[in-house]
Formats: sequence, C-alpha cells, structure tokens
Amino acid sequence: MRVQVKYFASLRELMGVSEEEYEISGEVTLRELLTNHIPERHREASDTWREKISSFLKGEEAGYIVIVNGRRMDLDQKLKDGDVVAVLPPIGGG
Repeated sequence: MRVQVKYFASLRELMGVSEEEYEISGEVTLRELLTNHIPERHREASDTWREKISSFLKGEEAGYIVIVNGRRMDLDQKLKDGDVVAVLPPIGGG
C-alpha cells in the first residue's frame, strides 16, 4: 500500500521535505503512521516530531491538524492505498 504524506510550514523544515510517499506492507492505522512509520524514516527529527504531534494524538483542539484526503479521520481507522495525509501546524492569528 502507498500513502502520501504532506508537511506544511515548520514541519516541512523539520522533515526536510514537503511531501513523501510511504510504501507500507499490510494494514496500518493513522496513529501507527504518525507514531511509528514517520519517526522511523526521520530518526534525526523523531523526538521533535513526536513532541509536535502529541497534542493531536491527545485530541487537543489547539494542536496540529492531520487530515486524510481532505477530511478528519479517527486515529485508529485503517489507511487505504492512495490516501493522502496532510499534517498542518496549529492556526494562529488575531
């Protein structure tokens, strides 16, 4: 299965890419992609990555936003071949 991940703003700088593709064998949930597959590929940034998305994983509203194919998705839902996961920083302003 192939899943595309897009990073925005400061995450793009942290990861060193704006988007990348993951080839994953078997089934994987959104949670597993975020907590296992992405940190494995980006070991040098894994601690910062986990810190940045921890608020999303806890369900906090002011945290990072993760959408799949343009929609919010339950963390334990399985991803499908061709899914596009976008990770966006918290929105600020005033």
